[in-house]
Amino acid sequence: MPLTQLDPKPALIVIDLQKGIVALPTTHPSPEITARSSALARAFRAHGLPVILVNVAGGAPGRADVTHAFHPPADWTELVSELERQPGDHVVTKHR
Repeated sequence: MPLTQLDPKPALIVIDLQKGIVALPTTHPSPEITARSSALARAFRAHGLPVILVNVAGGAPGRADVTHAFHPPADWTELVSELERQPGDHVVTKHR
């Protein structure tokens, strides 16, 4: 089915802005990405639009070809505080 119009009610989906991932060295500076995402989240909330915050808490199951000695810190999956999580936000945790 071809896309003929945009949904009249958009949603903001912020993926993987969690402490463990933001702390990793990346090509783009994490503070800038976090600041822009936070500003977008505030704007969506101000207009009564949905904000969905997604984090990841596990790897792909069944991967026998890769072994990791990585043991993430306890706060690895916590969303960064700059997102200013609100009671109306939807939080989704990916386990796979």
